[in-house]
Amino acid sequence: MSRPLSDSLPDPDSTRRLLAWVIAAVAVSALLTMAGGGMPVLLVGVVLVFVLWTLHDPLVTLPLIVLTQVIWLFGSYSPGGISLLAPSKLALLLALGVWLVHAVREHIPPTFAPHMLPLGLFGLVVLMGPVLTPVFDDSLTGIGKYAVMFLPYLLVANLAVTRRGLTVAAASLTLTATVAAGLAMVERFLPGVQLAFDGIGLGAHVDDNSLSTVIKRVTGGIGDANWFSYTMATALPLCLYWWRAYPGLWIRAAVTGAALLQFAGLIFSYTRTPMVGLAGAILLLVWMRRIALAPVIALTVLAGVTAPLWLPAGFIERFTSKEYIEEGSTPMRREIFNMALDLIADKPLLGHGYQQYGPQFITRSTSEIGAEWERRDLSGDEPAHLLRAHNLYLDIWVQHGLLGLIPLMLAYALLLRELLQVARADADSREGELAACLLACLVSFYLCGIGGHSQELKIFWIMAGLAAALRRVFWTAGPTPVR
Repeated sequence: MSRPLSDSLPDPDSTRRLLAWVIAAVAVSALLTMAGGGMPVLLVGVVLVFVLWTLHDPLVTLPLIVLTQVIWLFGSYSPGGISLLAPSKLALLLALGVWLVHAVREHIPPTFAPHMLPLGLFGLVVLMGPVLTPVFDDSLTGIGKYAVMFLPYLLVANLAVTRRGLTVAAASLTLTATVAAGLAMVERFLPGVQLAFDGIGLGAHVDDNSLSTVIKRVTGGIGDANWFSYTMATALPLCLYWWRAYPGLWIRAAVTGAALLQFAGLIFSYTRTPMVGLAGAILLLVWMRRIALAPVIALTVLAGVTAPLWLPAGFIERFTSKEYIEEGSTPMRREIFNMALDLIADKPLLGHGYQQYGPQFITRSTSEIGAEWERRDLSGDEPAHLLRAHNLYLDIWVQHGLLGLIPLMLAYALLLRELLQVARADADSREGELAACLLACLVSFYLCGIGGHSQELKIFWIMAGLAAALRRVFWTAGPTPVR
């Protein structure tokens, strides 16, 4: 018989056992240190204690999953070039083992939500890529890439299955986004700080394309200014949850600082699409009566009037100048979109295969843009597969055809429906507040997808897992009133 979800927390007996294990681990480490002539073997004890802690309380793995998956700078370092030793992989393997042990020991069934059915069909299309498309090796690469997206999604969905778990997962997301924004501020204001692992590093990207002012676009340890901006726009609405669900002075002060830092990171990324996503999220929250309309209008007018005083140099020009629209990335995006439509018309049902947009673009393009990408590919500066359709929906269609696009879009829609049901069932509970804010987060992400191929962005998969866990907790344990 399974234990109720609300009771699946560490009990006093297991706490005493954990304390005994910790003492034993420290004793073994001390003996090894003495036997090794003073060599610092205590680190082994620290690692052992942490692993035992995770077995005692599986929720400890949630912050590790979120931090190492979202911020690539922390997750991608591979000691000795062994990818399985990267923190992101180790965190997933540890969490997977801990979850399996905990689920079997406590007889906790796996989480299920309606959106998982079409999402599973999409995963099946990806798995069948080597058969459905003519690019066997790249399809295998795609299977590996999506495996490390589905795994954190499933782990969060099955670990955060208590009220405490929801809080830990949501807090991990907000704190991780704030850390990324902090790294972006380091890139912006302390350019001398250098840190890089496996091609992902600190350092703003210089962009002088069609602008009178050279700009530096921050990446926040995520490796790409666009993806960093989508991460900020997706995470920002979650700050409202903490403001509304925990109305304490210090919590509200902390969350205000986090929101301002994330918004500053978004501004210094100099990316346009996330502004659309954030605007969509705000409109949704106004419609759901989580934000009053009058303050939104007042703040929008105030921000617009004072924009020249606080926006960084080159921001307005990048967004509104005729020169940038005619000579910047806009003409390139137009050609990229048109090529995506041509590729879709060529293979609408099955698609061309994982990461095949770039090679197809170079082969078919007769413009200078195509020639430039071919030069970059041949020189090794930017491999062809890095060029994508700059639109989530077109990119999925090009790669996986309608066979992959339809189930994924259905999963996206069902996620919104599930969150809306929770938000409406008890709007004044903490779970209702979290559902409304997660709904806004996903709307922001979906809108960001119009201007970027963001389907592989880990923050979405983690939030989708949190949405599944929230649905489970709400309909089994009931709502928690806001105090």
